[in-house]
Amino acid sequence: MTPALRVDSHPRLSEQQLLVYPVYSRRSGGLSLGININPNKQCTFCCLYCQVERGGKTIEQPPALEQIKQELTQWLENLQKDQWQYQGHQLKDIAIAGDGEPSMVDILPALLLSLVEMKNQFDPPECKLVLYTNGTNLDRKDLNRIWPTYFKQGGEVWFKLDAWNEETLRLVNRTKFTFHQIIDNLETLGRQYPIVIQSCFFNWKNRAFNEKDYLGYVQLLQQIQAKGVKVDRILAYTLARPPEDSRASPWNNQEMDRINAYLSSHLSLDITTYYSKG
Repeated sequence: MTPALRVDSHPRLSEQQLLVYPVYSRRSGGLSLGININPNKQCTFCCLYCQVERGGKTIEQPPALEQIKQELTQWLENLQKDQWQYQGHQLKDIAIAGDGEPSMVDILPALLLSLVEMKNQFDPPECKLVLYTNGTNLDRKDLNRIWPTYFKQGGEVWFKLDAWNEETLRLVNRTKFTFHQIIDNLETLGRQYPIVIQSCFFNWKNRAFNEKDYLGYVQLLQQIQAKGVKVDRILAYTLARPPEDSRASPWNNQEMDRINAYLSSHLSLDITTYYSKG
């Protein structure tokens, strides 16, 4: 029996320890069918706020495309019988997310094309395809070839953007990739297709709240927009589950509202705020 879906718990493997799993997603606004193509929990970032449950089960062998397609087909067939609902939540998206960085995995391009085919086959209403990524390997040539098909079918790329310079990247995301590499990948893709920016805002070491600490973030968004990057919207969220580093903690609702107001006053973008309790 699958436990009740909750914002504060996102187990990435289903009750059968499989790769397709249901979650209630704040940012999706309902049921998200997640696809975990990083069951080995490998990632190009080591974010201090990471909320992946790294103490749980891992699967070391690379995921097989056919296994994912079989699992997803079963989920979609069952959801179709139940008017696309599960535990009272309406299906909102099919998302490649999971326990690491999807762009590290060889099968990603083939999986994206398979998702397009399956979405067209089952045609679930109001259901999007979403790729969560930190952007570190989006310059892969095999990905470049499939973007026209993926975006034409309404697919979205949700690009993680928490840092606004090399210093904040090293502090928050702790990666061997450079800030320039990541922003170059964002700009290259974003000049061609609309990008959804997802950013985590949180307290670090119990600092006093000051929305102006995010001036660098605002300036970065202004700069990439000036370069022709098509930012569709910003998803501004805070922590909902225990982070990797206990010195990180969520901003409260009032503080997140102040962040939203600050960003909105400087950016002509749709900004949606997501709180720690849903």
